[in-house]
Amino acid sequence: MMSVSGESSPSLDPGALRISLEQTPHAPALARAAISGFSDGLEIAPARLATLLLLVSEVVTNAVIHSQATAEAEILFAARVTDGGALRVEVTDAGEGFTPRARDPNHPGGGYGLYLVEQEALCWGVDRPGGTRVWFELATHAG
Repeated sequence: MMSVSGESSPSLDPGALRISLEQTPHAPALARAAISGFSDGLEIAPARLATLLLLVSEVVTNAVIHSQATAEAEILFAARVTDGGALRVEVTDAGEGFTPRARDPNHPGGGYGLYLVEQEALCWGVDRPGGTRVWFELATHAG
């Protein structure tokens, strides 16, 4: 199930994207579709849009796979344009949180999601507002 809301919250303005996703393998695709639609008209360079879709897919996939939340727990996906013109994406799950670690080059089977976020985002972080929130900000134009 996906629900879309224009509701504001303390971290979102009324024009922001805010959807609730079920913790299923379909969640990353639904989040990519939602952010793609939200990005229409924001004049995001095509290469930046591709990067945005990749990063969204990575952080939502992490929420589905690694949150250790119950299957009924939802994932909150939110996006908005910051005052500085970057696109801020937040993915909040009901998990207990984690401490980000550097990717282990001796473990080639994984660990690329947050590594890619770190390489491409202007800034990013993890906090725990009653769950686990991974957020990043991405410039809409390369450079």
